[in-house]
Amino acid sequence: MPATTVSDGTPMPDSPLPRACVLVIDDEPTVRAVARVMLERSGFAVEEAADGETGLAALLAAPRPFLAVLLDVSLPDRSGPDLIPQIRALAPDTPVVLSSGRSAEDLLGHGADTFLAKPFTRDRLMAALRYATGARA
Repeated sequence: MPATTVSDGTPMPDSPLPRACVLVIDDEPTVRAVARVMLERSGFAVEEAADGETGLAALLAAPRPFLAVLLDVSLPDRSGPDLIPQIRALAPDTPVVLSSGRSAEDLLGHGADTFLAKPFTRDRLMAALRYATGARA
């Protein structure tokens, strides 16, 4: 079967291009599940981690960079803000969206690219991703 071509004759790949992937690091299974549904319905792939150590391992093992990291403030093994320097060391170009039920004012100087208050809607999640990624999302 011949490969499909675009109007200028350029061949299209036989398999679709991989979707941009967002890493969700949150210890609450419900939050991870809701974020996954919202992100997948918006066209993204999703990787999940329930704690900081698993999130860092996912960053190391990723075959390509994540579009962004959605990071909870409170994790069982460390705080989200404490994890940000390690994320930046492993993936310096990957934006971080810090998420919490607390207000952003309580977390001044957190070091993330933006803040997303919980509970969040799909529109607010997408707006935070667009802001953090400079509209790459």
